[in-house]
Amino acid sequence: MSKKQYTLQKLTIELVSVLLASLVAFRICEMLSIKLANLPIVLVGCYIVLKLLYSLSIIMVGYVMKLIPIIYKGEPRPILTTNMGAVAEYGSSEKNNDVLKKRMELFHYEYQSEQQEYAKRKEQEDDANLTAMLKYTRDIFFRLGFDEAEVFQICECVRYFLTNRQPLSNTEIRISKRSTVTQIALKNFAWNIAYPYNMSGDTTAAFVFNTFNEWFTNTTIATIKKTLRTTNGKHKIEIDEKVLAKYLQN
Repeated sequence: MSKKQYTLQKLTIELVSVLLASLVAFRICEMLSIKLANLPIVLVGCYIVLKLLYSLSIIMVGYVMKLIPIIYKGEPRPILTTNMGAVAEYGSSEKNNDVLKKRMELFHYEYQSEQQEYAKRKEQEDDANLTAMLKYTRDIFFRLGFDEAEVFQICECVRYFLTNRQPLSNTEIRISKRSTVTQIALKNFAWNIAYPYNMSGDTTAAFVFNTFNEWFTNTTIATIKKTLRTTNGKHKIEIDEKVLAKYLQN
């Protein structure tokens, strides 16, 4: 601070002090009914008191300013501790996220592997079941005297039926009717191959109608459905609920 600025500040403080002392002295004279002739004495007294208070306040401020560094030097720094804690917490959270991400990747890989393994086993099982049903079909119809071409056509119908869960159209099927093979035998055969696959009655009846159409020219699919399974009497093809299990063991 320059000398001129210091002098100006000093004069301002003195002027303010005189004005405050004048106001206070005048107010005291009114309150205590002091004669105006004694006003200068009261004014001087008030000025002295104000100067003392001003000096005392300067001393107190200086003392407090000296104490501040000492107080903060002995106290811990909570902000730094908090920040360090936040950094540590962030680091821990980031590490946990990495671990969780790796676990999710491992779970996804294991899930895909299990799905692929399941699909592979299912395909192998389906192939084994279909092979067993086709062998059963060949055994049945060769035993009943059908020729190789007809047995081949029946096997293709069975393959399509069990794979697609619907019958093959009869437009290309040419299987001649034999009087020794009855409708009941053919319906029992269809039920035997459809039962392990949980085929519906409508679908199985349609398979019978399309595959062995020459036997059922005067019959509807609805009628065939009503008598798909016949257990009474002796027939060339009997009902066998365990035919798939038997042929899988062979």
